[in-house]
Amino acid sequence: MLSCYILDDEQNAVDTLIAILNFKFKNEITIAGYNVDPYKAIKEIELLKPNILFIDVEMPKLNGLEVLKQLGNYTFKVIFTTAHEKYALPAIKASAIDYLVKPLSLSDIEIALKKIKLNQNLKEDFKINISCNKETLLVHVSEIIRIEAESNYSHFYFINQPKLIVSKTLKEFEELLGSHNFCRIHQSHLINLKYLISISTKNGDKAILENNHQVEISRRRKSELMFKLKNI
Repeated sequence: MLSCYILDDEQNAVDTLIAILNFKFKNEITIAGYNVDPYKAIKEIELLKPNILFIDVEMPKLNGLEVLKQLGNYTFKVIFTTAHEKYALPAIKASAIDYLVKPLSLSDIEIALKKIKLNQNLKEDFKINISCNKETLLVHVSEIIRIEAESNYSHFYFINQPKLIVSKTLKEFEELLGSHNFCRIHQSHLINLKYLISISTKNGDKAILENNHQVEISRRRKSELMFKLKNI
């Protein structure tokens, strides 16, 4: 299921979009969060890493295009929602998946989400390049259970293949995989939430993953993990 975030300075516009999504698309998309304040929204978006951002253009403090600039190299799909058609060209330049003019219609949202799904189907087969033993391998991210840091190296654990050791830091992979359902739960551990079975609280918090993997959850990272789990 896809997750979305809504940013619009008008609460009634936020409420309308939530009502449409819950009425027609509740089996396809979950609402990770929303806000009317751009600065607060930026922090929440960076934490939640939604698949889709519905964002207004004209807002006080920061407009929608300025928000995207502050978010930097984002990987979510952008759907602009605005009362002004004049922003269509800037939206295209910002690589928006769609541009919806208010008042929003159910059919417009449905078309926009179909475009997202086409992109998401391709994303499910997303691969990353990793260099190992003097060769470059193409790895399906959906096959990675977890990645463990050891100094400047990263140990990859897979669902159906042997472990690989890569000479890159965990932080580099966290930035690359954050929008692909991965979560940093410890200074040394990045896990794929797809393979999370349960959380054990015996002798400290641990994530129980498929293939008998048990990974420590740090206190500092636990709140972020629980926040993400609520919004999958």
